[in-house]
Amino acid sequence: MSKKRVNSVVLSDIMGRVRCEPGWRLEAGWSAGLVDFDLWLVWSGRGKMRLSDREIDLHPGTCVWMRPGRRYEAWQNPNDRLGVSFAHFTMEGSADIEPPFEVAEVRSLEFAQAAMSEVVRLGPGEPKLAANVLGGLLAVLAHDEQELATRLNTPGGHPRSRHDAAMEVLAARIVEEPGRQWRIQELAQAQGIAVDYFSRLFRDVMGERPQSYILRNRMARAQHLLRETHLSVGEISHVLGFRDSFYFSRQFRTFYGAPPSIYRRRRFAIPTARDESSA
Repeated sequence: MSKKRVNSVVLSDIMGRVRCEPGWRLEAGWSAGLVDFDLWLVWSGRGKMRLSDREIDLHPGTCVWMRPGRRYEAWQNPNDRLGVSFAHFTMEGSADIEPPFEVAEVRSLEFAQAAMSEVVRLGPGEPKLAANVLGGLLAVLAHDEQELATRLNTPGGHPRSRHDAAMEVLAARIVEEPGRQWRIQELAQAQGIAVDYFSRLFRDVMGERPQSYILRNRMARAQHLLRETHLSVGEISHVLGFRDSFYFSRQFRTFYGAPPSIYRRRRFAIPTARDESSA
């Protein structure tokens, strides 16, 4: 899909963000009346969708680019109802456009969900701006699918699984909130898998085990806070989730070769009366 085609998105007035009602089902005959594109992003819940040639799971992060002439039938787990954002649209020259994917797993659910929320919010009053947001999301999804295709055509490449996508989403959350109390057992339980298997999956996708990934991102954030804020070493230790500033300082020294207060003075010379000289 070219940049020109991405930028030629034209939104219809059919869009929304919904939690599907109990008993909801997308009937088999619905797709017979589909005359434009319909993009679905699942952000919550579980279900199934039957396409013309296969059946897929619906779960947070599933994105479906539906198009006329194909079959779509969907249903949800009654105990875990679907949450879906959707938008109908056309594209200039859409008669000869073949979308680059029909089903994709988004790499960052937070990003995709925020983009779709903006499309829904802006659509009624600012349809052109909303169309630009949707076009940007489609461009990112198309790029990711092209990258996946390249990986599959590379010796040793393998397709991304649902767990691969989940690990990438989790890794993005860790980068955003490095000071959160991330507990590996709870993270594994949330994925419905054993702790050891969770650690191996995370390492396979991100290149290191979750414990070291969390620590490395905490240290990187500490570096940033030392460089650009006047927070004391003790305050930085606290906001990044360390049990005490001395343990934090030892970890920081292992990564960067000097305790944080000395690192700040030597490297960035940001004065603060609250720095602990012993840290």
